[in-house]
Amino acid sequence: MFMQSPLTGFRAAAHRPIGPPRSPRPDGFRPDIEGLRAVAVLLVVLGHAGSVTLGGGYVGVDVFFVISGFVITTGLLREVAAGGTVSIRRFYARRALRLIPAAVPVILGVLVATWLLQPLRATRTALDALASATYAINLRLPWVGTDYFNHGDPPSPLQHFWSLAVEEQFYLLWPLLLVGLVTLYRRRGGTGVPTRRLAAIVGWLATASFALGVVLTEAAPHWAYFSSATRAWELAVGVLLALGARRLARLPRRAAAVLGPAGLAAVLAAATLYTDTTDFPGWAALLPVLGTAAVLAAGAGGYRGPVGRALGLAPMQYLGRLSYSWYLWHWPFLTFGAVVLGPKLDPRQGLYLVLLALGVAALSHHLLENPVRHLPALRRAPTRGLAFGGALSVATALAALVATQSIPPPTGRGEQLDARAAVATAPSPQGRLSQLLTASNKPTIVPANLTPPLQAAAENLPAPYTDGCQASERPSHQLTHCVYGDRTSSTTVVLFGDSHAAHWFNAVDAIAKQRRWKLSVWIRNECAPASVLVYGRTDRRLLHDCSRWRRGALQRIRELKPKLVITSNTGTYTTAPDGGADSAEVWLAGWRETLRHLTAAGARVAFINTTPHLRDDVLPCLVAHVNDARACQRVRRDAVPEIGRRTVVAAALRRAGVHVIDPLPWLCTATACPPVVANTLVYRDNNHLTTAYSSLLAPVLSRALPTVEKKRPPRRTARARA
Repeated sequence: MFMQSPLTGFRAAAHRPIGPPRSPRPDGFRPDIEGLRAVAVLLVVLGHAGSVTLGGGYVGVDVFFVISGFVITTGLLREVAAGGTVSIRRFYARRALRLIPAAVPVILGVLVATWLLQPLRATRTALDALASATYAINLRLPWVGTDYFNHGDPPSPLQHFWSLAVEEQFYLLWPLLLVGLVTLYRRRGGTGVPTRRLAAIVGWLATASFALGVVLTEAAPHWAYFSSATRAWELAVGVLLALGARRLARLPRRAAAVLGPAGLAAVLAAATLYTDTTDFPGWAALLPVLGTAAVLAAGAGGYRGPVGRALGLAPMQYLGRLSYSWYLWHWPFLTFGAVVLGPKLDPRQGLYLVLLALGVAALSHHLLENPVRHLPALRRAPTRGLAFGGALSVATALAALVATQSIPPPTGRGEQLDARAAVATAPSPQGRLSQLLTASNKPTIVPANLTPPLQAAAENLPAPYTDGCQASERPSHQLTHCVYGDRTSSTTVVLFGDSHAAHWFNAVDAIAKQRRWKLSVWIRNECAPASVLVYGRTDRRLLHDCSRWRRGALQRIRELKPKLVITSNTGTYTTAPDGGADSAEVWLAGWRETLRHLTAAGARVAFINTTPHLRDDVLPCLVAHVNDARACQRVRRDAVPEIGRRTVVAAALRRAGVHVIDPLPWLCTATACPPVVANTLVYRDNNHLTTAYSSLLAPVLSRALPTVEKKRPPRRTARARA
């Protein structure tokens, strides 16, 4: 299918010895490439800062990949032409001196800032630092389930090192492959560099990488985004450009005049038209990658049209020189800025933060990066330069390793009653829970036996997440569910909804085991069970995937013929594109459509109404107020999102025969909603229940759920008995 791919376009390059590709300057420097680096870093930085016009600013990374493949290969070919081979040691030393000295202060600075501002994330960030120092962060991020676009937990302040890891892995392998292929060619009697054979090999590898990226973008988007295997083709496009540089240098002026503007327009189109809902990299990565290739090809012969002149302007050249340092510093400034200023930075705050990062990047570039890189003692002795870079990496990795063991987790003092046992053994679970909630309204020290502990609470996820059953990890057409409870039972009960349905899992699973239900779980984050087209309240994304998944899930649930469907959702969705208030009528119509599917299967439906929200993330709040957990509670009337819609929808569902359960008495007193009840942490963020509190609520939820008649075995006839 990929035989005619443009990735293999240079396989017909001349099979002959190659000299250094022609350049308008003797040293091979191309101002258009420096300016293109400026474009790339501006796209990434402004996109991360929240620019409303650069929803696809992340394609700047793809621009960097193509540039790196081209520049590195051009330098290697020039060295082969001049000396007949490549000094691998000298190449690695140059890369080490170029990359490591600027990266080390960022990693160490992040460790210190995390210790000061996010102590609960210290261990996780230290592990990220270890992976960043060893250029393996692109393997760690998908392994721990990181979503680049971050619709879940706060991002790692070192997440952006993933692209540097991809490039470093390329720098490690490509020179070895090039030298090995050239050496093999010469041993068989060839001379020079076999450009046609190299281009053919690189083209096939690029095609395989691209195909893998397309497949994994659908099947495993986390791995597709971060993996070197799915990004290698982008670097390979740059390699192919370098291998075809002699032909490109003879490109007609008229063709170059078209390629340059068209290529830059393609990159900018991707940056402005793509969003965080674009399936990326996949097919979508072709636009910025081929656009970058077109700009590089247009300037190969020294042609400077409007694009070349714009990229050659002094400000673009300066930003290009600072691009590496600015890229390194901008993301920590944004992530820690969100900790200090609030989790949702507005574009103006984001702009101020990245401008501050630019100032730090300039200092780093002029006072550290350039002086170290140009030290005569290190430049003249490749072994010394390589050892210096390696020592810096090892020292940074050791610092990160020590940090994982030496930063003490925040803890409380004293012991508190085991709330779960107290509720489970009480004659009236609801009455005992009400007593515990009332006691929590008094000044309360966070207990040392808090369950789960503060440092573990953020990852205190229900089993459908850890078992890979949460459908947001997969494309919407892949319907994923898991079975829990009594798997041998003939009585099927379904848990269906978004993450707020998922946080009831521990309670429902305990009830299912007690009542001998087979529990089928259908969960997708940010996907309301009502058949409405919703926007995320926080990021305004139109959730088309949700609608597609919901339709498929409802069909499959009908086929299961469950006795009971338990459903719930958050109250922060909106059907208004601008994120404003919406009509309850839209929700009622959506619920009628969903209920039509569920009741067609003969199921009873129980709806657990929306959970109250605390004002802020409870974990850092409790760290800051360990001696009085009340500081983190919220007034009840303010804690219930969309209370008007909540009331109207609940009343309509009751009229439709739905068993509506209000969880407010289990989470709040008459006046406030506490974050800690006895020894149990209620929330793992500001709105999702911990598994411990969900388990605690099993006895009260059990009494609130409707009874489910079990299927009885058929009566045995006389013939059967015989």
